[in-house]
Amino acid sequence: MRQMGTGHTVRAILRHPSLWLWMAHSRAKKLKKGQQKVLILAFAALVALGGIALAPFASAQDSQAQTKLSNDYQKALEVVRQNYVVEIDQETLTKAAIQGMLKSLDPHSDYMDRKAFQEFNEKQRSEYFGIGAQIGVRSRATYVLEPFRRSPAARAGLQYGDHIVAVNGEDTSSWTSDRVRTVLVGPRGTEVIVTVKRPGVAEPITATIIRDAIAYPSIPNYYMVKPGIGYIGLTRNFQATTNEELTRVMAALREKGAESFILDLRGNGGGYLEQAIRVADRLLQRGQTIVSTRGRPGRGFDQDAIADMGASENFPLVVLTDRRTASASEIVAGAIQDHDRGLIIGETTFGKGLVQRIFPVPSSGGALTLTIAHYYTPSGRLIQRDYSNGSLFEYYSRRSAAGDAATPRNSSDEKKTDLGRTVYGGGGIEPDIKVDSLSFFTPEFFTPGQGRIVTGVFMFVRELINGQIAGHPEFKIDGIEHDHRLAPNEFTVTDSVLSSFREFAAKYYKDNPDQGVTPAMIEDNITWLRARIRYEVLQAAYGSDKADQGLADLDLQLQRAVSEMPNAADLARRSWRQNTANTSRGQIIKPNQK
Repeated sequence: MRQMGTGHTVRAILRHPSLWLWMAHSRAKKLKKGQQKVLILAFAALVALGGIALAPFASAQDSQAQTKLSNDYQKALEVVRQNYVVEIDQETLTKAAIQGMLKSLDPHSDYMDRKAFQEFNEKQRSEYFGIGAQIGVRSRATYVLEPFRRSPAARAGLQYGDHIVAVNGEDTSSWTSDRVRTVLVGPRGTEVIVTVKRPGVAEPITATIIRDAIAYPSIPNYYMVKPGIGYIGLTRNFQATTNEELTRVMAALREKGAESFILDLRGNGGGYLEQAIRVADRLLQRGQTIVSTRGRPGRGFDQDAIADMGASENFPLVVLTDRRTASASEIVAGAIQDHDRGLIIGETTFGKGLVQRIFPVPSSGGALTLTIAHYYTPSGRLIQRDYSNGSLFEYYSRRSAAGDAATPRNSSDEKKTDLGRTVYGGGGIEPDIKVDSLSFFTPEFFTPGQGRIVTGVFMFVRELINGQIAGHPEFKIDGIEHDHRLAPNEFTVTDSVLSSFREFAAKYYKDNPDQGVTPAMIEDNITWLRARIRYEVLQAAYGSDKADQGLADLDLQLQRAVSEMPNAADLARRSWRQNTANTSRGQIIKPNQK
């Protein structure tokens, strides 16, 4: 979770490099000799980058040390540039040096160059400028996966499965998808020429597209999952518009009869601390603690966030989490759980209890993302997982692969909720009811076999929706309809469709042996295939949000949330009653004092 802001702290860091020097030396005392060199040289890299000016009132000793560091870095830089086996530019080397320093501190401190910082800011504003299409690599080529709602790409007629073969007249066959994406994004009002190949169309299709603002909402999907139960998919990061979106979405669902809510935080990796606090404020009662942050003494980073407004009424609530739910999302989930406001269902969350602040480096156009504090849930839990005994790869991949088994309980991290339930810190937010994720929707959860098969599924559906698979004219699609009202059983994948897939796959995988798919592998995953083909067709016809909705009956976590709503209602009544009684007696529980 990132705490955004500028003010005196940013200015102090940028104007007084002795703060950085102190950090480097104090941290270096705890590091091995080789790591000390990385940390100290990286400070010199920051100076060389020009983002930090030498303080005019630094002591003579500090000035000499800074000069020596800068000289050492410049000498090392020049040796590498002149003698390394391939040519490397100075910016790349400097970026690597800074990142090396920050990664020696913790897994979440980082450096963003100009491009990365620009993309970060665009996402946080909930919009960017471009053509508005999700693209991706399939079998070493770049394809359109989905033109977004009311986007220039949708207006130009691009659709799922279009193979991007040229941009602005340049052949893209050797381009990475990142390069294609970079060229498609650009200033509002400018034009880009995109050429695609589509099954069933003999000649390439060329479209001149005018770039425009593309909405990137925090809540891409919401609907009535059952009578009286509204689903809210807050599955993207907490951005500048998140609280405003939640207000609008809850009002819209209430107009449709929603009396209880499922808040889906699966896949939400964090974002603005301020927005997480506002969202929690909307769900808790006035006066309840949301989160506490604690940094180094005297730095002004300590904060106790309290619900200022609070929910105007009590309603049943279930929160869905998975192993990708992190940071700001964990603040919301932790506050809901500690106050017994609702049930948490799904998987244990990622376990990120560090607060970052963005420190811009004006001369480079980049920024440092530096950890400034820990955050604690209302019961006093620090949910940060241990990162001291493993590599960065292990920190991310082991949690993702091992799921809930990755972090054992520790009795020293035991805390109590408002109603006396036992909860634990030290390894994410553990759900009240554990339900494993299915692999129909998210590539991160595919089995190795499914990960191999999925490209063939895409290629098959690409032919199917363009009328190139004989015997299935009902699957032919003429453009995407984002506002379509989804009916039950649309695009049901019958045994006949599966037979057609087997025929297609026999030839496709024979022509692409590097994908390592066998007939036996297909048969072992036939249930998954039936669901995955339907998902891809629904995505092509109506977009990924409608595809998720269309397969909601296969989402075991979502279905469990529906069935547990009566228990969530009982929990909400009891917690609301207790907090109301405590408030009337003036017994407000202070942060971290339970």
